[in-house]
Order: sequence, then structure tokens, then C-alpha cells
Amino acid sequence: MDKSCIKCGRCLAVCPVYKASGYERISPRGKLNLIDFYQKHLLFPSSIFRETISACILCKRCEEKCILHTPISKIIHQTREKLWPLQKKQYYRSWVVNKFLASYQKNLGLWLRLYTLCKHVFPLPFDLASSPFLSSRRFYPSKKAKANIAIFSGCVTNFLYPNLGDKLIKLLSKLGYNIFIPPQQTCCGLMAYTLGDKETALDLAKKNVEAFSHLSIDFIITPCASCYHQLKTFLPYQEAKISEKVIELSQFLQEKPLSFLPLNKKITWHDPCHLRYHHNIWQGPRILLKKAGYEFEESSPEGMCCGQGGSFALNFPELAKQIFRRRKETIEKTGAELVITSCMGCLIQLKAGLGKQQVKHILELFA
Repeated sequence: MDKSCIKCGRCLAVCPVYKASGYERISPRGKLNLIDFYQKHLLFPSSIFRETISACILCKRCEEKCILHTPISKIIHQTREKLWPLQKKQYYRSWVVNKFLASYQKNLGLWLRLYTLCKHVFPLPFDLASSPFLSSRRFYPSKKAKANIAIFSGCVTNFLYPNLGDKLIKLLSKLGYNIFIPPQQTCCGLMAYTLGDKETALDLAKKNVEAFSHLSIDFIITPCASCYHQLKTFLPYQEAKISEKVIELSQFLQEKPLSFLPLNKKITWHDPCHLRYHHNIWQGPRILLKKAGYEFEESSPEGMCCGQGGSFALNFPELAKQIFRRRKETIEKTGAELVITSCMGCLIQLKAGLGKQQVKHILELFA
């Protein structure tokens, strides 16, 4: 057993994957134990071992409870990097999506034809937008600009919800900012990085650094919580001084003069794991929702994963459904008619799984 784990089991109480499956081997404690054997060359990287290491959302809830503050997600991720040459063959769906995100700028026509074919073979929980967000947006000047802001759209905004990018442009324009949208930007690289495909993640980061580094900007804002996390924490972005300009949407809007759309519905907030557990950002969105005067009901004070987890839902659809069922129950107990979030992955998962409740991005609340 890794010396940084004392088998106390505190992590089991909060791990969404363990709670959904009940299997010790895919609990945080179980993974650390198996990784220890693997590092000592006492365990062969079999398909079951690779499955075990992949069956983690990397939400970091376990690290909140660990009395030794063991960097569990870091250890798991480093192991994934070693296993990646074998992993990409085992989990072909996430590999295909990863390849798309890494090359869509060059091969968009090919990928669109593949999407059309796939949609006829099996149902997809989303529809591609007729025109990507980055296809026509460039620069939006303000007469009395307070500062220069660049928008990092992220893949989901670009291909699925360009209207959310438009809403962000409208909001920032009303607040009096010059807006830059470099068309050369691409995927933030988070999916590649979490899969263990470090080479692709580095290549994508290099392209984004080139797209943003020449701009004279004060801030970078993204409508996606997961993109925010990658831009803030991935080393190439930090070294290029990109990370220090990235600011989370709800924190940026805290003291701004905002106009909200009227709502006659009870609402609740869904915490993206990347904001809640990686960056301790959870109060900001709630402050905004209460500032708007909406009838707000808390559905999970400590946060709760929806089961999407980027590539996790692709590789482990049944486990993802089990995790989502738990989250759905907590939402339904509130009686809320509308669920708000700021993560594009969570948005897709919630829209696909919730029946009675509407799901909206927080940007859709501003007038």
C-alpha cells in the first residue's frame, strides 16, 4: 500500500464512483493500493487494471476527506499517462472524441459527415449547431472601454451552444468592455489531459497560447467551468502567463451592475466539480442568484457530481447513469423547476437526464 494511504476509508463516503458501484477496487483507496503494486512491478497493466484507473471522475472529493492530504487525483492521472498507449485502444469512444477535439479545425468537414452518420446509427444527447461560434466572431469594440477581455469559447459553446457565446458577448458589451475572440483558439485540452494523452494536451495548449499571447488583454473569460480549470492549472498556460489573466465568470460578475430576466420559478444551482472541489468556488454563483431575487432552494450544500466527468460518461455510461440518479433525486426533492449551472459537460448531462426540470446556463439569466 502507498505510504500516503492508511486505509481509513474516509474517501469511500464521498467518492461518487464507489457509491454508485460498491466495488472496493475502484474506490480511491483501492486505486492507490493497486497503483502501489503496479509501481513495484507486482501487477501487470491488464485490461481490468486499466479499467480501474480510468473509473475515476477526478473530482477530488476524496482529497477533501483525506487526513493525510494525499494528492490522489494526481497519482491516478500520472498512472493514466503511463497507460495511455494501451488505454486508447480499450476506450475507443473517448479516443474518437479526443481526436475530434484535437483536429476539428483542419478536418471539420470530415468530422461533420461522421457526426451525421453516427446520429443515424445511435441517438446522441445533443445536436451540432448549424454555425460554430468561432466561425464569424472576431472583435467587438466599446466606445468607452473599461478593459480588454478575450473570450475562450470552449468546444461545447463553439459547436453545440453558440448562443451562450453570443450571450456572453452581449453581457460584456453592456458592461463596457472591448471583446476579443481569436479564431485560432481550439480545445483547451482537458479531455486529452485527463485521459492521459499528454502529448495532445500539450499540442492544444501550444495552439491556444499562440492564439492569445499576442493580444493586449486584461482578462480571459470562458463560459465553461471545465475550460476555466484547464486554463488556470495546466502548466503551459501558467508558463505563458495565460492563467493569471483567466477569471471565473461568477467571480468577475460579483460587483457588476447586472440586469436579470424575471423568473416565476423556483431554482437550484448545480456545482461543477471543477469549480467546487478544485478551486473552492461555490459561493459566487449562489450570491448572483440570490442577488437576482429568485426563489432559490439549495439542492446539495456540499456539492454533488452529475456523473458526466468528460470522458468518464463515454467510457462508463452505466456508472455515469447511477451517479446521475443520485443527483437527480436531490434536485427533485427541492421542488425546483429550473436548474442552473456553468459547466458545459454538466449542462449536457442535466439536459439529457432531467425530465421535469428545465436546465439553463447561468448566462441565460441575464437580460
